[in-house]
Amino acid sequence: MVTETELEILDQIDALNEKIRQTEAYRHYCKYRTLLEQDEEVAGLIDQFTRLKMDFEEVQRFGKYHPDFSTKRREINQFKKKLDMHPVIMEYRRAEYQLQEMLDEVLYHVSISVSSHVNVVSSNPFFSVSSDSGGCATGGSCGCQSAG
Repeated sequence: MVTETELEILDQIDALNEKIRQTEAYRHYCKYRTLLEQDEEVAGLIDQFTRLKMDFEEVQRFGKYHPDFSTKRREINQFKKKLDMHPVIMEYRRAEYQLQEMLDEVLYHVSISVSSHVNVVSSNPFFSVSSDSGGCATGGSCGCQSAG
């Protein structure tokens, strides 16, 4: 059973979601996602990369001792660079990063408004709520933080 408070929170989440969809970062991301999906040249490059990757994975099973290991690895790395340098893919990745950065910041602000001890999961170290490290046996290398 959903309470009135939970319904209000869900309504506020919907409103926040709508505000995010109105941002330039979101529109830019959608534009390049559509271009990425519709560009035949990009689709061909991605298909070719996928085939190269599958070929390399087959060779990689035997490690560096396979006679084609170095050749296949060099071939896939060169093609990956070509793929990454395509203007549509470059702009898509930039837009994706900017949108993710904005979402991380929104999550951070929502989290700290609930509690200053909330662990915010983000690859961006700026959003680390607590300066304490540790919390597990790895000394904090896993990215967790103690409740401090």
